[in-house]
Amino acid sequence: MKRFVIALLICLSTAANAQFNEEGNLYYEETITTQGKSKEQIKEKLHEWLLAEFKQSNIKASKNTEDEMIADITSKVNVKQGDITTKMNIYFGILSSFKDEEFTVQLSHIDIGPTQTPVKIDFPDFESFKKEMQETVNRLSGDAKAKNQAILDDEKKIKSIYERGLQNHKNMLASVKTYISGLVERMKKTIK
Repeated sequence: MKRFVIALLICLSTAANAQFNEEGNLYYEETITTQGKSKEQIKEKLHEWLLAEFKQSNIKASKNTEDEMIADITSKVNVKQGDITTKMNIYFGILSSFKDEEFTVQLSHIDIGPTQTPVKIDFPDFESFKKEMQETVNRLSGDAKAKNQAILDDEKKIKSIYERGLQNHKNMLASVKTYISGLVERMKKTIK
C-alpha cells in the first residue's frame, strides 16, 4: 500500500499542470517565476531552448511580439502499443507570455499520430466503440465489408479489440503526459 501511495504522489506531481478542457482535450499551463530576469532575457532563453530542443524545421512561429511568442511544434513521442513501443508524431502549440521575472507557458492543441488526433482523456465506452466501428464498416464494400462485419458480429473478438484499444489509449495518454512534463522541466531548467 505504501508503494502505491508513493507511486500515486509521483504521478500526480509530474503531471500536476496537465489538465483537460471541456472537450476532454489535454493541455498544459504553468506560470514560472525567474529570479532577476527581464522579459527580454526570458524570451531570449526560451528561443534558445526551442532551437536546442527541436529541429528548426519542426518549429513554426506564428506570433512573436515583445510580450508573447507562439510556436507550433512537431516532435516524436514513444508510445507502447501492445508488446512494442512505437515512435509517434506529436503536434502542439506553445504559447508563452513574458513579464519581468515571470513567464507563462501553455501547451495546447496537443495532437498525436498521422491523423493528428487530439489527445483526449476518455476512450469511448464499449457500446460507443461498437457504434463507431459499425459506421466505419458501413462505408466499406465487398469482401472488406463482409470480413469486418464478421469481426463486429463476434462479441468475443470485438471485446478483445476494444480492450486492446483501451489499453493502448491509457499507454498513449501516460506517454504524452510524461513527454510534456519532461519537456517543461527541460524548458524551466534552461530559462531559470
